[in-house]
Amino acid sequence: MKLFALIYTMVDIELSNRHRPEHVAFLADLVRAGRIECGWKFPHYEPGALQGVLFCRAESAEEVFGWFAVDPVVVAGARTIEVREALPMSVGAEPAPARG
Repeated sequence: MKLFALIYTMVDIELSNRHRPEHVAFLADLVRAGRIECGWKFPHYEPGALQGVLFCRAESAEEVFGWFAVDPVVVAGARTIEVREALPMSVGAEPAPARG
């Protein structure tokens, strides 16, 4: 299995707020099913802003996209989604190369 980042971008905050209860229930179901490893949201809600990232393990990006294509905020058009393969970073594990 690979690690994927599901990236939400805000389109319409009012529409997103209207569908928030269903969205939260939807995400809770994915957590219970073991599909979401962790996630982060960002406090920038203006249209076009990156709103959140969820990390999921799956066989393919298409599989992850399929899970989230039925998210109530996506179906309503309040947010868009993008799925990208993710790799862990080794920040601090090795010194950065010298610049000269």
